[in-house]
Amino acid sequence: MTTPFGILRFHEQFFERIWGGQRLSTLYGKPTPKDRPIGEAWLISDHPSAPSVVRDGPHAGRTLHDLVVEDPVSLLGSIERLTPGGRFPLLLKILDANEPLSVQVHPDDETAIASQEPDVGKTEMWYVIHAEPGSQLFVGIEPGATGEKIKDAITRGTLENFLVRRDVAAGDSVLVEAGTVHAIGGGILLAEIQQNSDLTYRLYDWNRCDANGKRRELHIEKGLRATNLAAFPAWREASGHKNREIKITSTKVLSLSDYFVTTHLCIHGECEVEKPGQFLILFSINCTLGVSCGTGKTIIEPGSCGLISADEKSITIAGAGEALLYSAWPLDS
Repeated sequence: MTTPFGILRFHEQFFERIWGGQRLSTLYGKPTPKDRPIGEAWLISDHPSAPSVVRDGPHAGRTLHDLVVEDPVSLLGSIERLTPGGRFPLLLKILDANEPLSVQVHPDDETAIASQEPDVGKTEMWYVIHAEPGSQLFVGIEPGATGEKIKDAITRGTLENFLVRRDVAAGDSVLVEAGTVHAIGGGILLAEIQQNSDLTYRLYDWNRCDANGKRRELHIEKGLRATNLAAFPAWREASGHKNREIKITSTKVLSLSDYFVTTHLCIHGECEVEKPGQFLILFSINCTLGVSCGTGKTIIEPGSCGLISADEKSITIAGAGEALLYSAWPLDS
């Protein structure tokens, strides 16, 4: 590497979805088309289907994958964190569910390999940014259900009777391990960190038809093979970690997995984050953040993020509000 990576900002990519809405525009001011339901904003991606491109600075115009190939250790901190295909290990999105998403399941790494899939498995974590009153998340299967019962319920169009559902509010979060049957209900905007994978097995789609009157494809056999009926979601309610008055800077770990750690930051003023030789992704939930490190500074707007490379020893964050830090392992390790 001849030019330090520092803090990287990327062009965002927007995707139309049958269940999408307009909250990316109305809540975050993103330049999404007004005449189409936009369901996803990909903020950081090294997936072959939609690689992120650096938007400014000395690396402008280069893809995230270009940088990974050039110097993975300086960027990540450990080449062991790359996917088996040699790509950046995580993918960060914002999802706008104006209507419920399909009931789906993602395979774990072992199942993805056994099925000869092109991607790794997919464990993910959701942080609810906005939720309309009465909005729900569906994560897990009610105790006592079997594969045969689930398959029969799919055929009958009644799978929702077996889903564990929960009312949610802004600030709630849940870790969704691979193998967990799940769905996002309507009226929710959330941030999703996940393994760098686009594998989704759709089990049930609420008997919904697309604009042409056709039902979307289901992946029942693959989905049931990938399903872990014993999966238990790790919920965190907003009251457990939020400091809405923002009187002091505080941190709270929201999720720990084999693939990523999510830390909630409540910022008032300026704070310094020591980096033990790993990359960090900083996502602003509701405030403008000034971020500086040894190689420069940048501004991260609400609903946006930056990737801080591993070769930066520490970063300083200034602002008043809430943010999420995504890392490969705990910051105090």
